[in-house]
Amino acid sequence: MGGLGMRWGIAVGLMVASVAAGAQPAHAPTLKAMRGVVAGRWLLRPVGQVTPPRDSCVADPAVFLRLRHRGAECSRFVIDDGTDSATVHYTCPGTGHVRTVIRVDTPRSLRIESEGFADGAPFSDAIIARRVGNCGSPAR
Repeated sequence: MGGLGMRWGIAVGLMVASVAAGAQPAHAPTLKAMRGVVAGRWLLRPVGQVTPPRDSCVADPAVFLRLRHRGAECSRFVIDDGTDSATVHYTCPGTGHVRTVIRVDTPRSLRIESEGFADGAPFSDAIIARRVGNCGSPAR
C-alpha cells in the first residue's frame, strides 16, 4: 500500500475507533451547512483512488470536520459558515491543527478537504462521503 493509501487507512481507522468510543469534536453550535446532515452509515472514499470505500457508522456528522485529531482537546475557529459549505480551523495543542472545508452536495453526499499537521507531519486529504442508510443496515 502506498503512502497516501496507508495514511488514508490510518485516518479512517482512527475516525472509526473514536466514533465507536463516543469521542466528540469541540462543542460548538451546528454549522448551517451541516444542519441537514444526519448520523448513519456512511461510505468514505479518498478522491482519485480506486480503493474500496471505508464503511463507517457515524454517530455525529460533526466528526467529518476533524477526521484526524479525534481524541484531542481542540479550539475551533469558524472561517466560513454558509448554507452549503463550511470552513473550520481547529488548533489542537500538542497534536497539531487542521483546516477543513466541507461542501454539502446533498444531506447524503459531502466533499471533505482537510489539511494541516498531525503528530508532527503534514497531511492533505480529499474525501467523498456518502450516506447509505442507518447503522447496521446493508449498503445500497
